[in-house]
Amino acid sequence: MKIIKKIEYNITPILHGEITRLKNDCFPEHSKPRSYFKQLPHFRFLAYEDDKLVGHMGVDHRVISVGESIFTIFGVIDLCVSSQYERRGIASKMLCKVSSLATKKGIDFLFLVADNHKLYEKNGFLMISTFLSWLRISDHKNYGVAVERIENELMIKQIGSKAWPDEPVDLLGYLF
Repeated sequence: MKIIKKIEYNITPILHGEITRLKNDCFPEHSKPRSYFKQLPHFRFLAYEDDKLVGHMGVDHRVISVGESIFTIFGVIDLCVSSQYERRGIASKMLCKVSSLATKKGIDFLFLVADNHKLYEKNGFLMISTFLSWLRISDHKNYGVAVERIENELMIKQIGSKAWPDEPVDLLGYLF
């Protein structure tokens, strides 16, 4: 198995098609005719087995505010593995790659939204519950800013030395 990092603007239309098929197979209830749900990520990790795309993880690089603190984060987006390749550690290997890159680049936290927490907890993520502000985006339309208390969906992984305060979070952009 091989995992490569691809900057978004270097992804070809053919590769976008492969990512779209994988993402839609993994998330059929959120199927879209594109390689992303809400917004293009900044870069992606792609897992290949014998030249076949079997895993995908989008990553957004941004700053967020948590109370009075400002953190740099990598937001993990659309992590998925083909059903024929599940339970082989591919998702954990991609999470290890993004964690390693985050450490090298001085990122404070990894941040993600998930319904199923088991994989992420196994990889060092902690669940948080907080008031969250984000830009509501759906099908290329902006519906304004949302502010809600979010329970049992937000997860963080500390990378740097900064502590996560128990304060409201403003994503300063869309929800991954």
